[in-house]
Amino acid sequence: MEQQVKKDFQQRGRNNPSQPQNSRGGNAARFGRDKYSRNKARNQRRSEQESDLQAKVILVRRVTRVVKGGKRMRFSALVVVGNSNGQVGYAIKKGMDYQDSVNKATTKAKQNLIKIDLDENFSLKFSSLTKHKSSVVFLKPAKSGTGLIAGGFLRPVLELAGIKNLYSKIVRSRNKIAGVQAVLEALKRYSSKNDNL
Repeated sequence: MEQQVKKDFQQRGRNNPSQPQNSRGGNAARFGRDKYSRNKARNQRRSEQESDLQAKVILVRRVTRVVKGGKRMRFSALVVVGNSNGQVGYAIKKGMDYQDSVNKATTKAKQNLIKIDLDENFSLKFSSLTKHKSSVVFLKPAKSGTGLIAGGFLRPVLELAGIKNLYSKIVRSRNKIAGVQAVLEALKRYSSKNDNL
């Protein structure tokens, strides 16, 4: 008799459409969404964010490493990505050929994005002087209509960050890798996490 009652209770639970079930037969209303649904939603949000990102190749070098059998040649790529709306990041990666190194650097740069706060003029909120390694970068806000005063490898980084009006100057070392790293270190000061500094 007890087994019959349990069987009837289980049968009613399966046939009740008001209680949605997940793909594994569990009760989704009771236990929440299953792991597959959460992963699918997270991957969908990530793909939507990455679709807005643009990438620019700043530098590609051919590098060699001397090993026992001779010289091993690879390519090193410096890539900057951004959505032109306050998000920007960079990465340096090596690969066996040009396309491989660029793809690796682009993928890594998308994982290293920083968020900066822009004012109503699409400029920065305050001036900053940042030294990183042997490069010194000076950034100064500008009013609307000034334009982006930057050249060389500074311009693509600032454009991908969404900055449209700014004075900028880099002194001392003009090395592209150190310069891009110095610009990103300077932009970290304008992150919302550092507003209380």
